[in-house]
Amino acid sequence: MNQTLPFCSVIIVNYNGKHLLRDCLTAVCNQSYGLFEVIVVDNGSTDGSCAYVQSAFPGVTLVKAQLNKGFAGGNNEGYRHARGELIVLLNNDTIVADGWLTGLVDAVTPDSVAVAGSFIVTDGIPDRYHEKNGSLNFLGHNIMRKFERPENTFFAGGASLIYKRAILGMPFDEEYFLYIEDVYLSMRARFMGWGVVQSPASRVRHLGRETTRTQRPSRMTMYQERNRLLTMILFFSVRTSIKLVPLYLLNAIAKTAASLLSHRYSITGLLRAYGWLVFHPRLIARKRRAIRDTIRVPESDVTSWMTSDLTNGEGIPGRWINRIARTYFRLSGIRTLEDIPQGTR
Repeated sequence: MNQTLPFCSVIIVNYNGKHLLRDCLTAVCNQSYGLFEVIVVDNGSTDGSCAYVQSAFPGVTLVKAQLNKGFAGGNNEGYRHARGELIVLLNNDTIVADGWLTGLVDAVTPDSVAVAGSFIVTDGIPDRYHEKNGSLNFLGHNIMRKFERPENTFFAGGASLIYKRAILGMPFDEEYFLYIEDVYLSMRARFMGWGVVQSPASRVRHLGRETTRTQRPSRMTMYQERNRLLTMILFFSVRTSIKLVPLYLLNAIAKTAASLLSHRYSITGLLRAYGWLVFHPRLIARKRRAIRDTIRVPESDVTSWMTSDLTNGEGIPGRWINRIARTYFRLSGIRTLEDIPQGTR
C-alpha cells in the first residue's frame, strides 16, 4: 500500500439488494487504488444480504442497521464507522470501471474542490444526455446538456461521489431519507465556497431504479417533491425565495394536473409533500438557520451555476416555456447559468 495516498472509505448502503452485491462489490474490491476500506451498511434487509456479504466478501466491513434508515440515514451510519479522510458514497446498483476510485481521488485533490462525482452512465437514459453534464433548476430538477466542459457540473450524483471529510463531515440531513440528498450535499459545499466537479476518468454504470423499484409510487413522489422544494427553501435567502413563489405555485398546479391526467405523479404523494412543507414551519426555520450560519459566498455565485430552464423539452412548447422562464429570472434579478458567456463553462 502507498502510504502517501489519502485513505478512502467507500460506503455502500443496501436494502434487500443481495442480487446486486456480487457485481458491485467485486468491481469495488478489485480497484487498483492502494488505500481504501469498503463499508456495507445494511438497512434491515430480509433477503440474506448480510450473510452473503460476510461469506463472499469477508474483507468488507458490514454494519447492520436494525431498521431501514433510507439512503440518508444509511450513509450517515456508514460515516460513523469510516476511518478515511475521503468519504466515497456508492449505490449498490452500480458497477464501477477500472480506475474508478483513482479518478475520484484525483478530481477531489485540488484545494478548491470539496466534492467530486463520477461519470455515470444510467441504463435507459438516451446517449445524447451523457454527452454534456446537466445543471439544476430552481425546482430541484436536473436539466440535461448544459455544460461544455466535461469537468463542470452543478452537483455530484449520489450514485457515486467523493467528498472531503474535514470540510463537510456528516453528509446528509436524515429527514431527507430518500432522494435529492446528493443535491443537498453539493449545495452545502457550494454555499460554503467550495468547488463541485465531475471526474470523466471515474466511470460507473448505474442500473437505475433497482434500489427503489419496490417503493410505493406515493412514497417516491412524496420524497422527491418534498425534498426538491425543501432544498430550495433551506438554502436560498428570503428575498430570493419570495421571487420563486410564483414558480412553486405553477409547479404545484402543473404536477397536480399531471397526476390527475396520467400516472407520472402520485396525487397522494404530492399532497403529502406539500402538506409536510406547510405544517413544519418551525422545523424548516431551524434547519434554515443552521445552514445560513455556514454560508460564505454571495448567493449569485451559486445561482450562476444553476439554470433558469424549467424543462428538458426540445420541442416548441418546451422551448417557449424555457424562454418565458429565462425572461422572468432576468427581470427578477436572479443570475443564472444562461447569463454566463457561452463556452466559459
